[in-house]
Amino acid sequence: MQTASTPLLLGASGQVGYFLLQRLRGDVVACARSTPTWSSPQRASWRLIDLWESEDAPDHTQLLSAGPLDACVAWLRRVGPGALQRIVALSSMSALHKQHSPSSSERDLAARLRDSEGDLLAFAQQHEIACTILRPTLIWGTGLDHSLTPYARTAAQRGMAIVPSGASGLRQPVHADDLAALCLALLPRTDVTGAVLAAGGGECLPLAEVLTRVARSSGARVVRLPVPRSVLSVSGRLGAQIGIAAAAALSRAVIDQCAGDDDVWRVCGVAPRGFVPLRGDWIAPI
Repeated sequence: MQTASTPLLLGASGQVGYFLLQRLRGDVVACARSTPTWSSPQRASWRLIDLWESEDAPDHTQLLSAGPLDACVAWLRRVGPGALQRIVALSSMSALHKQHSPSSSERDLAARLRDSEGDLLAFAQQHEIACTILRPTLIWGTGLDHSLTPYARTAAQRGMAIVPSGASGLRQPVHADDLAALCLALLPRTDVTGAVLAAGGGECLPLAEVLTRVARSSGARVVRLPVPRSVLSVSGRLGAQIGIAAAAALSRAVIDQCAGDDDVWRVCGVAPRGFVPLRGDWIAPI
């Protein structure tokens, strides 16, 4: 039976939301703009909501925000705190990693994330709500992301994948289910609040190795292309300056983008897995 203490889950149709639903089973109110094809009445009670337009204040004491943070903040600032006492929200390490990107759109994204983080913490403090914000690194594991999954699917279709040897920047992929476990471990804790905490996966790997593992998990042959770090960096910056959207990723291929201090896992007693993907990790739920 659902009560006011049953969590509201924003972004329930996304990759972390999917695993939160699996872990919470029916004990959650799943909020999204539309019900995904894989939804089931047995998994959760779905509430259709557009956070940019809704005028309904939260009627539950706990909120899990696994969708766009700016939408969550805009909604709360418009409708007020309602019954909220606890918030656990996901942001992104892009708030830091893309703030000096050669791409203006990526710099804007980083700025929006940092602004949203600050606004949410200020809102929570004003209304005496315990709030924790997580900045995950590269999320994988449900076939719903827009970074590794497209690469995996392209590699599977072509039967091969090109991996630039100079892509030496470190990455720390974090599984969506591990993030779901971390969110739920944080939810009852009021001693880990008022902060923005990094959350990376169990391994820091060069980007070239990450791409290699993705390709192999898809059954594709890996072709190493001897491209020096300097070429990736310069071509990425030049491409971004002339408006090539994907070029900024090349310049970041030689830059480390790990979580750094992510002791929140240890504090909460959750251990993130290493990056050992399987073919099924790139297949979206149906």
